[in-house]
Amino acid sequence: MSSKKTKKTNDTLKISAICIVAFAIGYYALNHVSTMEKPPLGNTVYIIGGCILMAVSALVLGFKLKKHFFPKKRKSSRHTFLDENNNTSSRRVE
Repeated sequence: MSSKKTKKTNDTLKISAICIVAFAIGYYALNHVSTMEKPPLGNTVYIIGGCILMAVSALVLGFKLKKHFFPKKRKSSRHTFLDENNNTSSRRVE
């Protein structure tokens, strides 16, 4: 069980690092490259690309951290295969 928790933590750290790097690239594209005089692909491409990259990386990071730190609690359900009260009332005693 410990290795499963360690793997989950390592996956969360890797995805978090990737999201932070992607956010930084989007921020750089939005605030630095798009404000240049004549960027290679045009200002609009860098503005839209930077915004999309920042938004997607923030959403993925938020969902991953929510899933890691606030997991769903499992309901403890009591399943009964046959309910004794229903079976005794439905049986005919002759």
